[in-house]
Amino acid sequence: MTSDTEPTADLPAEAYLAQVLREIDDEVRRRRASGDLPQSVERELDELFLRHAPVGGSQGRLGDVLRAVDTAAYIDPYVPLASDKSGGAAVKRAVRSATLWYMSWITGQVGKFAASVSRAFHVVEEQLTDVHRRLDAQRVPAVPVVDAPGLHHRGAWWVDTALRAAKGTGGRVLHAAAGDGWLLGRLVAEGVDAYGVDPRRGMSARADVEGLDIREEPVLEHVRAAGAGALGCVILNGVVEPMSNGEREELVELLAGCLNDGGVLVLHSLTLAAWNSPDAPPEVDIAAGRPYRPGTWAALLPFAGFEVAVHDGPTDDDYLVVATRRAAGVDG
Repeated sequence: MTSDTEPTADLPAEAYLAQVLREIDDEVRRRRASGDLPQSVERELDELFLRHAPVGGSQGRLGDVLRAVDTAAYIDPYVPLASDKSGGAAVKRAVRSATLWYMSWITGQVGKFAASVSRAFHVVEEQLTDVHRRLDAQRVPAVPVVDAPGLHHRGAWWVDTALRAAKGTGGRVLHAAAGDGWLLGRLVAEGVDAYGVDPRRGMSARADVEGLDIREEPVLEHVRAAGAGALGCVILNGVVEPMSNGEREELVELLAGCLNDGGVLVLHSLTLAAWNSPDAPPEVDIAAGRPYRPGTWAALLPFAGFEVAVHDGPTDDDYLVVATRRAAGVDG
């Protein structure tokens, strides 16, 4: 079976594949109607496909696989009679005639069981489809960073505290989200071995001009790839507020692993009052989560091996958490 369709620059790969699949379906229907594709041959092809194709070979759709299962659920008691040996066909016909009543009863029972199992899987498939539909309707857009220019700048009240914490660790310092390098520039100017991460595109253009090391990648992915004890300090601002609870829990666990003994986590966060303010960035309305209160971090971080100090800002808009990782084997 060959396709008359050739991929062109005007036809995207997905559209080309869909068109080829339609042509294959048309060819199958034509051959069924003409008798060129017996049911036994089609069933054998389905079985070969299920046996050798990868799990996602049928576009990753459970319904497509179940249709092949439905076909395979039928067990044919009429074994083929063709034989290359003289008299073989007659012997096979005699054996089949003698045992057909028995095989028909067995295959009937097995077929009923297979059909029942197949129906059960179809119920599961329908429920999963409904769940996916509901989840797609309620999907929350990813908000990697919430930027508050009035609180995220070189002269912000919390920056000097973050600088002292970073210089005191002696290890490499990560700033996320680094933006255009406004804090990274101060760190480097004071002799700190620092680099930044920011998931937003184009944010590092100015940093490139100033010679700063900023990588455009998601914060969680970067921390996952960091080696154990590779960092002396991590400074976070605008990162934890929009995260879901699960993402925050994972981030804390990862940071506890990549910070060295005595390493420091500096976490700057908006307060709930600032989050709910009419002047808050528009990202707050579509974020998966909302900021924790300072006391929540003070209660949670010790479970990950941190000693916590909370610094309140001059207004009710933000606060700073400085958490020091305890050395292994030291109880809090």
